[in-house]
Amino acid sequence: MTSTTVAKPGVTYTPPTAAAPRSRTARRRALALVAIILTAAAVAVGTWLIVARIARGSATPVAAATAVATWTPIASPWLEQLEVTHLKKQLVRAGYSIEVGGTLDPITKSALADYLRLDPTHPLSPFLTRALEGTVITGFRNRATWNSRFGLHRLTRFVERPLTGPGGQLDANGNLRAPPGAIPSRR
Repeated sequence: MTSTTVAKPGVTYTPPTAAAPRSRTARRRALALVAIILTAAAVAVGTWLIVARIARGSATPVAAATAVATWTPIASPWLEQLEVTHLKKQLVRAGYSIEVGGTLDPITKSALADYLRLDPTHPLSPFLTRALEGTVITGFRNRATWNSRFGLHRLTRFVERPLTGPGGQLDANGNLRAPPGAIPSRR
């Protein structure tokens, strides 16, 4: 004798299965949402910095007299490194043979002095003004001559003075030093 039992579909127990893998569109939606959130955060921080800069410039004497801690949410050295990297990339696009990095060394200052032309239509940023203090801006824009003397792939002579450092061709501000024999000695 065989007995058959019929069970209702909702009454039987089925073990849980693993979740179905995300589809390609679901991953794209998640990445788009993350990108939107990050963009909104960057815009909020940028707006906050702009408002803070404007408020600092239009402070009344009473408000300026009160001591307020100056704190910025983003470290200014990080922003300066970003600006230096952008400047170096701009110099490379203009044809100067330099290393792209986050430090403003004397070689980069020398390249900027050769490249920049100061006029009212192209003012310098406050950071660049401070960084190039003491540098003589020539504005020659003669990248071939500059590259042959200071560039990465220059043809060096058998004996060459170092580019930077003590006795180097450039001082700390990127200005050209006179050769050691050209300086008259005092007796």
